[in-house]
Amino acid sequence: MRLRRLAATCCVVVVAGGCTAPCARQPARHPVRPTPVLRTEFLLDDEPVAGAVRVTSRSHLRLVFGAPLRPGSVTLTVDGAAAPASALAWAPDGTGADVPLAGLAPYRPARLDVEAAPPVRGPGPLQVTMVATLPASASSGLEPGFRPGTPLEIVVENSGPARPQAGLQDADLVYEYLSEYSVTRMTAIYFGHVPDLVGPVRSCRMVNPYLAYAYSGVVMCTGVSDGTARYLFGAGPDARPVAGLLESDDPGHHFFRVPYRAIPHNAYTSGDRAERVRTERAQPPGDYVVDPRREGAAGGRPADPPAVPLHSVGYSYDAASRQYLRSDHGRPFTDQVSGAQVHARTVVLLHVPFHDGGWVEDDTGGAHSVWYDLLGSGPAEVYADGTVVHATWHMGAAPGQPYYENHTPVWFGDESGRVLQLGAGLTWIHVLGNGQERCPESPSAC
Repeated sequence: MRLRRLAATCCVVVVAGGCTAPCARQPARHPVRPTPVLRTEFLLDDEPVAGAVRVTSRSHLRLVFGAPLRPGSVTLTVDGAAAPASALAWAPDGTGADVPLAGLAPYRPARLDVEAAPPVRGPGPLQVTMVATLPASASSGLEPGFRPGTPLEIVVENSGPARPQAGLQDADLVYEYLSEYSVTRMTAIYFGHVPDLVGPVRSCRMVNPYLAYAYSGVVMCTGVSDGTARYLFGAGPDARPVAGLLESDDPGHHFFRVPYRAIPHNAYTSGDRAERVRTERAQPPGDYVVDPRREGAAGGRPADPPAVPLHSVGYSYDAASRQYLRSDHGRPFTDQVSGAQVHARTVVLLHVPFHDGGWVEDDTGGAHSVWYDLLGSGPAEVYADGTVVHATWHMGAAPGQPYYENHTPVWFGDESGRVLQLGAGLTWIHVLGNGQERCPESPSAC
């Protein structure tokens, strides 16, 4: 009996003392190992990125995981809102997913992030900004992904005595607009090679400060009116100097006059003269990229080729070459050197507000300067491959923005709001003032 009590007392003491006695050994406890964190990261064109990046329509953004995950286990958010599960294109082995960029609008930063349950940890937010991708003509001699260094913007007239002109077929972009007296003028933009002969070159108009800043280029023209010169030379609180070269102030002989045409329709430049300007007056790279081999986006509706009565221009479409052949005042519009009819891969009708610049552009007839409001957004028709897209054009931040504050070119959204990709080849843009058909001679008549 006493032995039993002694044993019981022993066990009680041992328990109370932490069971250190041999009669009360406990199994050893192993420390709990934390579940390892599964990290993810963004790759842009196979390189890790974080913070803020700029992308193009050719960029490849990918989300990669430290171990295979099942589809749907992570959620992509765009500006704080969850994107649909279909927004991520998962790899078959679950080790990553492609992040589509096609829905991003140029120059509007988007904040991308990843939400997931532990142990998956997102890479942190990534600010993505899309920049516009512009087409180029086959004659430019450019490779895909080319970032232009100082495009040349040459002003070419389109009065009767100026036709046929030289060099327009080899441009990458041509802007056409009314100068005065129902006569149009063009600004031909060259990202790469400039042909041997371009002209006849004429004086600048108020469209040129906008285009020079938008494309970060140098404008070449023979002269300028006093009113337009105020903005071209930055002579006022609401103006800034435009990178330009005028024949009247040209120490480098970048222009020349030909004897076979009457003044003032005989001023020209050449490729070797013009291309010197790229180094003599180099500008910062434009905030866009150029892709000379890009196919255009599908989705347009079958349509007859465009007619532009305000510019006295019409087009016919050649399906075999996928080109729009241009006519002017009812006659084929031909190149002075080759004699071939000028053609464009894409024709754009750009509808913009306009107003009277407030000064006389032409002293002999009294026509006032046309001021096209090229910043903001508005309707456009984009013709390509025998179809038309009723698009929306965008350039700069908002209407009324000063021309010198915008450093981004025009881009287009389709009817669903997605970026419209223009195909490689010459793009011809007709700038049409809203209601300008009422006053084609001079805006002072509107």
